[in-house]
Amino acid sequence: MKSWKVFIVTVLILAAGNVSAQFLGQMSSADVVDLNTGKAGGYVVLADGATAVVGSVRYGFSEYIEGRGRFGFIDPDGGDMSIIFGADFKYQLWGYNQPDYPFDLALGGFLEYADLSHSSLLGVGGSVIGSLPLAMKNNHSIEPYARFNLRMQRVSVDDFTVTTGLGTETVKGGSDSELKLGLNVGAVFSVIDLVDFTAEIQIDDDTAFLLGIDILAF
Repeated sequence: MKSWKVFIVTVLILAAGNVSAQFLGQMSSADVVDLNTGKAGGYVVLADGATAVVGSVRYGFSEYIEGRGRFGFIDPDGGDMSIIFGADFKYQLWGYNQPDYPFDLALGGFLEYADLSHSSLLGVGGSVIGSLPLAMKNNHSIEPYARFNLRMQRVSVDDFTVTTGLGTETVKGGSDSELKLGLNVGAVFSVIDLVDFTAEIQIDDDTAFLLGIDILAF
């Protein structure tokens, strides 16, 4: 009897872990927003096994430090819609507009959490972000970027009940932690000064495509 309980918990842990590549992405370049300036936006995530909608707010705490909060909903295949949220920051080490620096470079840290149907997923890690702003015609610009992230990910499965021909059984939940690597590659398109469009591909446990918009809010 114990073996099938362990099997069910293991399957749920693996299923929850597969969502890790499907939230929350990077969706910004290495440069930071200006001091005391905020941007608000949103984006969609189209991934293998899930779809998500996320809103974000970015704020410039100093000339080189930016913080961001994100909140949204994820709809995994075969599961119920759930809440996802996260917070991150980045510190810009290099600026392309400064002498001797060939591109923008930033270091960051992040926390992400997903409250799934019968489980939860927590990721805590750091990242390296590089980007290169390129001028285009009509005062437009495009800024390709890439992010490498290394994170500790913990999957927890809640206790739940299973009804069989022998009656109702309570299955004890479990948890599992592992180290994960991820890559995000995208570009920020600045059409006008107040609006940026971002497209991104995320390569992690699975592949995801992200598309969003940021607006200068305050």
